Amino acid sequence: MRSKEIYERGLKIIPKAAQTGLRSETHYPEPFIPETAYGCKIKDVDGNIYTDYHMAFGPIILGHNHPEVNEVVKEQIDKGVLFGAGMCELEVEVAEKLIELIPSAEMVNFVNSGTEATYHAIRLSRAYTGREKVVKFEGCYHGWHDYVAFNVNPPADKMGKIYPQSKGILKAAYDATLILPFNDSDAFKGLMAEHHDEIACVILEPIPHSVGAIIPTKEFLKTLRRETKTYGSLLIFDEIITAFRHNIHGVQEEFGVTPDITTIGKSMGNGYPIAAIVGKKEVMSMIHNGVLVSGTYSGHPSGLAATKKTIEIIERDNVIDYISKLGEEYRKALIDLIDDLNITARVIGYKSIFAIQFAEGEVKDYSSIVGIDKERFKRFAAEMRKRGVFFTPNPMKRCHLCLAHTENEMDEFLDAASEALKLV
Repeated sequence: MRSKEIYERGLKIIPKAAQTGLRSETHYPEPFIPETAYGCKIKDVDGNIYTDYHMAFGPIILGHNHPEVNEVVKEQIDKGVLFGAGMCELEVEVAEKLIELIPSAEMVNFVNSGTEATYHAIRLSRAYTGREKVVKFEGCYHGWHDYVAFNVNPPADKMGKIYPQSKGILKAAYDATLILPFNDSDAFKGLMAEHHDEIACVILEPIPHSVGAIIPTKEFLKTLRRETKTYGSLLIFDEIITAFRHNIHGVQEEFGVTPDITTIGKSMGNGYPIAAIVGKKEVMSMIHNGVLVSGTYSGHPSGLAATKKTIEIIERDNVIDYISKLGEEYRKALIDLIDDLNITARVIGYKSIFAIQFAEGEVKDYSSIVGIDKERFKRFAAEMRKRGVFFTPNPMKRCHLCLAHTENEMDEFLDAASEALKLV
């Protein structure tokens, strides 16, 4: 097997044979060495073809290797790969489109990743408010930097206490981060009453998809907005996953809550590296006016070209409506299958995202998720992979649909799942 050979070569010189820890998990149960991908299919170096539900953690919304997106990127490469001076017209065009679409967007700054976006959003909030502390919620992921690398998936006995996701985080970051349970309005109001003069910002995934899916109550989101306005803290929505996948205007529109700053990325570029910070003019105008935001590759022309075309296709082809409806069909069919098999499991998700978790009960916050049977899920993912269905074996993650998935793929998924669930 070439996969095993390449994996063993890589393991000697690349930590865990992957560029991120989460990617390394996809080497279970066997090394995964992808070679090509098209539509909703991905092929490894040994010629095995899988239907892909991982979708690179979610950016692939139109399908892998989309010809229209690739074509405009090639055209841009022929014009110039990277200018690194002034501002190209694409930056203006894409920024104008984002301001047209996202309710909270009055100004735009492009970066390369969601981590960069949340890092700069928090720095901006500290500069704007003159305060230091950040409120984040258990189960929400905002990247790997020290400001937010806490309590994404703490063990049960560490919940409610500051829990680092990594070694090497500055002690000052512990002191500057306040952790709360998601969907708990009373806890949030109590914290704001006690610490409001210290809190620069409140950051959250409006739907925490980094632990599958926790659906917020509207009362919770409205409480966040009301309290932050009252006390002068900034509200940051991390819509890296949700914007352009669930709603072209961001889920802030459908929940009726407009934050001060929004971070976006992933689906808006269909796999090309692009992210952005958007927000109120009075806040965003501090960038380059006392607040340092920098990056050689920020606003990269290839990512901007991909974003412009991806958004055009999302609008033209009603992509979000299609994948959202298909997601509902997947979830309903999986719920029926689990009921028929009489096993302890649940199906969670939102629109084009779904996840199977080996647990019971309604998901209201991270405490509803921490006890899921992780080993059973890993076995399930391994059995599905044997049957040509690929998604990460990480039990906290989720499956994503793209425009290339159809009911045929759904039928194949259900056939595979009906066998795999009986074996785990």
